[in-house]
Amino acid sequence: MGPLHPVHDALGAAVLRAAGLPAQAVHPPTDEGLARARAHGNHGQCNPPHYAIGAVLEHARTSGLPAGDFAARHTWLTLGSCGPCRLAAFPVEWRQILEGAGLGALHLEPLHQQGFIAHLAGPARKHGLGNALVTSFIAADALETLGHRLRPRVKDPEALALSLGRGAALLVTAIEQGQGLLKALRQTAKELRDLERAPERVLPRVLLVGEPWTTLTRGAPSFDVAIRLEVLGAEVRTPKVVDWLRYLAWQQARSPRASDEERSAATRAASRLASRWACFSRAVGLHEPLEDLDRLAALAARWYPAEVLGGSAHLEVGRALAAAEDRTAHLVLSLKPFGCLPSSALSDGVLGPLLHQTPGAPAFLALETTGDAHATVDSRLEMALQAAALRALDEHELPQGPKLGGAAVVTSSHVAPA
Repeated sequence: MGPLHPVHDALGAAVLRAAGLPAQAVHPPTDEGLARARAHGNHGQCNPPHYAIGAVLEHARTSGLPAGDFAARHTWLTLGSCGPCRLAAFPVEWRQILEGAGLGALHLEPLHQQGFIAHLAGPARKHGLGNALVTSFIAADALETLGHRLRPRVKDPEALALSLGRGAALLVTAIEQGQGLLKALRQTAKELRDLERAPERVLPRVLLVGEPWTTLTRGAPSFDVAIRLEVLGAEVRTPKVVDWLRYLAWQQARSPRASDEERSAATRAASRLASRWACFSRAVGLHEPLEDLDRLAALAARWYPAEVLGGSAHLEVGRALAAAEDRTAHLVLSLKPFGCLPSSALSDGVLGPLLHQTPGAPAFLALETTGDAHATVDSRLEMALQAAALRALDEHELPQGPKLGGAAVVTSSHVAPA
C-alpha cells in the first residue's frame, strides 16, 4: 500500500492486516526509484506517477524475489485520480513502466478518491475498510501535525523523530489489535511534550501550498521541506489528508452535476471528517480548527474560480490570501512536481504577482521537485527563510537579524515557550 506519507501508509497497511489481508507499506519514494521509473516511462509525465511506481520498483528490487514471482504474489493498492489532470493517465503510465521492468503481472488497484466520501456518508454504525482507512489517516494527521508544531521548539529533533516513530508503532499495534486510537495518541503526546525545549525564540511562519500529493508525502518527492525548515527554526503549516478529503466532499456538495442525495451524502461526510479531526487533535493537545472552505473559495474567486478543477485548484490561492489577510505567514512556499500544470501554470502564475502587489503580504517562493538540483533547492530555501525571518523580526522590532547555518538558530515571528 502507498506511497503517501510513511505514517499514513503504515497505519493504512495495519488496517488491511486487521481485516485479514497480508499488507505492508510500500518502499519510501526515492530519487533512485524515480530514475528507474523514468527509464521505462514517458519523460514528459509529471513526477508523482514516477515517484510512486518507482517506490514499487524499489520494493520489488529489495524483496529478494525474482521480478516475475514478486509480481505474481502482490497487488499494489494506491490512490487513483483526484480530478481532470494528468493523474487520470497514471494507470496507463504505470502499466507501461511495470511491463518494461518485468513486473507486468503485478495487479494494480487504484482507490477512487471520491469513494472515501461515499464510505464516510454511509450509515454511522456500518464500519468498512474505507471508513477504517480514513480514521487511520486522520490519526496520522494528528500525530504528524503535533510533530510539526514541536520540531522548531525542541532541543533535539532526533529525539522528537524517535518519539514520533514510537507513537506510530503504538497506533499500528492498536489498529491490529482492534483497539481505539485515542489512548495511543494521548500516550505519544505526553512523551513528546516531555522532550526538552529549546530556549525561547521567535519563529518565522511558513505556509506550504502546492500540488496535493507532493505536499502530503515526505522524502524525495517533497525535498522534506517542512522538516528542513522546522529544524532551522521555522513553524511550517502543511496541508493534511483530512483537508484534502474535506475538499473532495465540499466539491461534491456544490457540484451542479451531483444529485440531491449525493450532495447530502457529501455534507454528512464533511461533518464526520471534522468530528474525527476534532477528536484526534484534542487527544494530542492541538486546538486547531479546520479550514473554512467557503472562505477560501470566496477569497480566490476573483483570480481562480472554484469551478476550475485539477490538483489543489483554488485552494493554493485561497490559502495564501487567507494567510495574508490574517497575517499568519511570513513566507508562502509553493511546492509542486515537475510538470504539474494546475499548480505551476495556474496557481503560481496568480500567486507570485498577487502577493508581490499586496501590501504586508508574505514573501512567495515556488519550488519544483525534479529529482535533482538539491543544492540549488537548499540555497533557495535558506534565502527565502532568511527573508521570512527578517519579516518576523520586524513584527517584534528586534535590533538584530537572524543568522543561518552551522549551529545557529533561525529566529523569527511566533514566540515559542521554553
